Amino acid sequence: MTPQPTQIKRLPDAIDVQWNDGHHRVYSYQLLRQECPCARCKSDKNPLRLLSADSSVKNLTIVDIQLVGRYAIRLIWNDGHKTGIYTFEFLRSLQPSPTETTSPDNSFD
Repeated sequence: MTPQPTQIKRLPDAIDVQWNDGHHRVYSYQLLRQECPCARCKSDKNPLRLLSADSSVKNLTIVDIQLVGRYAIRLIWNDGHKTGIYTFEFLRSLQPSPTETTSPDNSFD
């Protein structure tokens, strides 16, 4: 069974997710947008798919996080993009970059 988030917090440049199996992970907006699972973002023709850290992705923020059933979240971006549905299994599979964190404890700092 896929772990479920028990808490998701929006940070200025990331989301902070606490999972029901004790894992804690911070996902940068850059990672989430670059790995957006929607059909448009999966296209090789989408310029946001290949954004670097120095590009306009730094101006992107998440304005809302919506629960989709009991299996996913939808991220609503400040540029209007909202078609990406991040299943919990997919979200859990994303590997944080060196600036992101993963820890097995239950604490939030």
